[in-house]
Amino acid sequence: MKNQEAKIHKVAAHYILGENINTAVKGDKKQLQCLQNLLEVSKNLYNELNSNTASLDKVLNLVENKNQLSEQFYTLTGINWKL
Repeated sequence: MKNQEAKIHKVAAHYILGENINTAVKGDKKQLQCLQNLLEVSKNLYNELNSNTASLDKVLNLVENKNQLSEQFYTLTGINWKL
């Protein structure tokens, strides 16, 4: 499990930074949908925090969404989201 967890976080970090990734992730439909949503909100938060025109309201909304998705991801997979 630790190896899978490390691999997911490594791939996720590359995705959030906007780098190309080429890997397959296995899981059931709910797990994969949650992961996709979590990756998108994490990437959007990263981009907003690095924007010259960042909005506090938008950042707070993204953080709230990310926290909710992180909890859902943990419930579905048993993996704590670290990013």
